[in-house]
Amino acid sequence: MKAGAARVEITPPLGYKMDGFEARTSGATGIHDPLYARALVAEGDDGTTVALMVADLLHVDTRLQEQVAAEVLAATGIPRHRLQLAGTHTHSGPAQHEPSEVEREIGRKIAAAVIGAWEARREAVIATGVGTVTGIAANRRPNGGPVDDRVTVTRIDAVDGTPIATHVNYGCHPTTLGPNNTLYTADFPGVACGLVDKEVGGITLFTTGPQGDVNPGGYSPEGSMVGVVVPWRTFESAQRYGTLIADCAVAVRASLQPVTTGRVWGDSQVVELARKRLPDAAQAAAAATLARQASDAVTAANLTDDATYHALVAAAYAELIAIQAADPDRDGPVRVRASALAIGPLLHLGIGGEIFVGLGQRIRAALGDSTTCVAALCDGTIGYIPTADAFAIGAYEPNASVLQPGEGERLADLMVGIAAAAPPA
Repeated sequence: MKAGAARVEITPPLGYKMDGFEARTSGATGIHDPLYARALVAEGDDGTTVALMVADLLHVDTRLQEQVAAEVLAATGIPRHRLQLAGTHTHSGPAQHEPSEVEREIGRKIAAAVIGAWEARREAVIATGVGTVTGIAANRRPNGGPVDDRVTVTRIDAVDGTPIATHVNYGCHPTTLGPNNTLYTADFPGVACGLVDKEVGGITLFTTGPQGDVNPGGYSPEGSMVGVVVPWRTFESAQRYGTLIADCAVAVRASLQPVTTGRVWGDSQVVELARKRLPDAAQAAAAATLARQASDAVTAANLTDDATYHALVAAAYAELIAIQAADPDRDGPVRVRASALAIGPLLHLGIGGEIFVGLGQRIRAALGDSTTCVAALCDGTIGYIPTADAFAIGAYEPNASVLQPGEGERLADLMVGIAAAAPPA
């Protein structure tokens, strides 16, 4: 196997609109830490070449995917079905709502990272292992739920022992910083990558594992939706979380004994899922207007904090459903790309959405817990992908999801089927 890695800074200009929180309306006012695109390219003994790119973005929007895939194909010959384009899911990066020259420049830099990794490939050895980290993620669902403390670490070195890359996968929302933050930051994944780079050398890539129902500390997603500031959502917390992950990754990496392998494989499919039933668009819009008027009245009347909070949340939910109801594709299926890459012992699955922890555990149990990881927010996003039982309980994620109950489990099983076609390690 040959492997190469590269990193390119993608931090956009100040003033550009930030992504992740509707409650945040101002553009970026500064840079706490730079944003990067990091890429890993692997070539098997049979010439099959795959690429994984991870950018410090909420996700990689469809327009960016198309631009990057075309540039990568032209320069390297790597086809779309063997290219994963993931976002770390930082909520403190640039927005991708409208086409712009800033967005196109980010796309060119992302493609340059992949091309640079391809140009840098050399004979390599590889090993994968698992560690654990605690004190970061907590399940945020009203009834609680699982947390996966596993950190999957892949070590890729040149045959002379020089580090080429370290891949780290851990499942938790990278939302340490809340809607009150207006500084660009890669959040704790950026901290972890920087520390591992410094300690080990080479290029570190961090993919965000199943995180749809977990975040740092388990704070309320409804609160974030309406701009509630949580005291522990600070840069100091991001540094602490990233350090915990980096320490785990460095220890696991040092324990691994990389070996020669020729297995490099990749495939992806665009899967159609059933969309949930939605109300009439005009009625939903009217209801959202009334809900916002009511919340404005409650806020102006200076009633209790609880009354104001619940009025704001009710209005935000009504507006969320109204947006879904106005979608021109509301009566068609939900299309999502599901992908799998095999790089030596590592089986890296990608899904374009915010998949719940339980679904990630279902996938890993079917394919091998110690060598399989799932990357959320890979190749765009369809939003939340909850477990079936979450819909019966309700709250934020099922309301925000565009899927019918049970489609998450069906998608997980389809992903297992795609990955099962990989040749044996």
